[in-house]
Amino acid sequence: MIRFFSTLLVMVFCFSCQSQNNDVSSTPNANLQDYKLSPAAFQKTINSNKNAVIIDVRTSEEFSSGALANAINVDFRDKYFETRVKDMDVNKVYFVYCLSGGRSGNAATFMRKNGFKNVYEMAGGMLAWNKAGLPITQSSNAPLKDKLSAEDYKAMTNSEKIVLIDFYAPWCGPCRQMLPLIEEISKEYEGKAKIIRINIDENKMLTKQLGIDEIPFFKLYKNGEEKGNFIGQLDRPTFERILGAK
Repeated sequence: MIRFFSTLLVMVFCFSCQSQNNDVSSTPNANLQDYKLSPAAFQKTINSNKNAVIIDVRTSEEFSSGALANAINVDFRDKYFETRVKDMDVNKVYFVYCLSGGRSGNAATFMRKNGFKNVYEMAGGMLAWNKAGLPITQSSNAPLKDKLSAEDYKAMTNSEKIVLIDFYAPWCGPCRQMLPLIEEISKEYEGKAKIIRINIDENKMLTKQLGIDEIPFFKLYKNGEEKGNFIGQLDRPTFERILGAK
């Protein structure tokens, strides 16, 4: 009799554990990879969810220059971001995006940790969305044109000196971290090479034409010819290798 009850308890315990495991695997966002979508899939999934909430976590300036239809702006870097998000209904379906995917990824992670059941994020952000030629809405105060034209860009890269174009944004963490080093390198290589920084928020069409869909992004030129591309945060040895010996 004792052996029978012992066996029964073991069976009940195993069944309970199995049931708990099954519950975990079936919870929304269990496979997070399924919730990180390409721009086309992001748009398609939005269209199939009539009550979806679309959140643009960029700055208000970025948002005003062009956003997805029906999106609301909740700046990820704003001190009230967490408070605003916690006031939202965790049971709704959310679609989160930013410029390149970094801020939206962090925002989506925060939301999931705070009980949100269905949070989709757009891989590559607005850079990838624009590259795919998908529609955006623009406010009346959006800039009409880039600060730099294609002709301006061609002129600044057409030099006998080595020219390294640094595509950045003021909100980009790695871009800000590299700035002191870039300023040092620029002074050290003065007369032999030059580094030109271009704000992608002020030059959206140019960025799109050049196929830039993530930052930091660098393009190297010599005599007007493109010699290479470099993505991500660069260190001093890499800058020195790119620009050549002083």
